[in-house]
Amino acid sequence: MDATLIIRNRRWKNRSKCKRAAATLFILLFTPLLAPAESIGAWAKTWIDIKAAHKAAAALANPNVTAKERLRVEQIYYQLVRDHPQSVPAQNALAAFLSKNGKTEAAIEHWRTAQRLDPENAEAANSLGGAYLRMGRVREAARQFLLAVRFESDNPDYHFDLGNVEFIFRSDLTAAWNIDSAELLQRALFQFREASRLAPTDLEYARAYAETFYGMPNADWKEAQVAWQHYLELSTNRNFAYLQLARVSVKRNKKAEALSFLDKISDPSYSEVKEKVRKQAEAL
Repeated sequence: MDATLIIRNRRWKNRSKCKRAAATLFILLFTPLLAPAESIGAWAKTWIDIKAAHKAAAALANPNVTAKERLRVEQIYYQLVRDHPQSVPAQNALAAFLSKNGKTEAAIEHWRTAQRLDPENAEAANSLGGAYLRMGRVREAARQFLLAVRFESDNPDYHFDLGNVEFIFRSDLTAAWNIDSAELLQRALFQFREASRLAPTDLEYARAYAETFYGMPNADWKEAQVAWQHYLELSTNRNFAYLQLARVSVKRNKKAEALSFLDKISDPSYSEVKEKVRKQAEAL
């Protein structure tokens, strides 16, 4: 598997964050008996302030932004947590801003604060996992990714991040978790499968799941074919998909099937590897 699959901040997190915010506001605004009016107002004010901070931060995308302007936006986020010290979303928002602007240690402190306020907050856990991983703290990263999946099991990003760390850093984790490499590979495969299942139109997740079969000691090549077929349905790079399907067909001793897939490859850049796989198929 390509090591470039490792931890990414993806669009899903922003979508799910917005969904949670909207859901929270809906509950607070339309079920007033659940909390006093002051609490409803405080929650609403928190989300308004977070939105304002994000709007200010969006202006920093301008390449001509000055250090003074960047500092001003940072102070807006710090004011956010001063105004709402018990707000997990506020702590997460400040931490994300600090991390994006290269202040990882400070970001970690606020994600830890978010975890103290809400020990089952998946966003804080997954974000800490990413921060620890960038610092080379693999075991701590893996622990946080595990927590994120446990607390929000329907988020494909969290499964993908955990699968990445389990696959790529399995030599670090086998001793730490007292499990063998084969079991860890199975766990990684499961996480990639879940990510792809939960986000069935995501090409990156589909490829990660399909490619992981090549690293398995006793791969289920029938299931691998299903995974690559799914990738084929999503990808514009059909030549690559056909090549992988041919390789898997060889693994399954399906000579005619393998040759059929190879015949569909039209890109000349695949000629060398195509012929190599063809020889393997012909030898079946």
